[in-house]
Amino acid sequence: MLADLEALTPPLIMAAAFLIGLTFFLRHQMSPRDHSADDAEEADIPGGASNDDPGDVAPGSSSDQHKV
Repeated sequence: MLADLEALTPPLIMAAAFLIGLTFFLRHQMSPRDHSADDAEEADIPGGASNDDPGDVAPGSSSDQHKV
């Protein structure tokens, strides 16, 4: 019987470590957050920021587009 327990020890240790880690992760994710920090991050982004390349032309009206 002692040999059976020795064989099960590594998987039980790994399972316990996984459950402890999962518990800490979920407690961290589910904890209440300070929303002022989120607002401060959004304030750092300038209003005119975009992903456009500098050489891209600004989109015009639909009359400027050519029909194909």
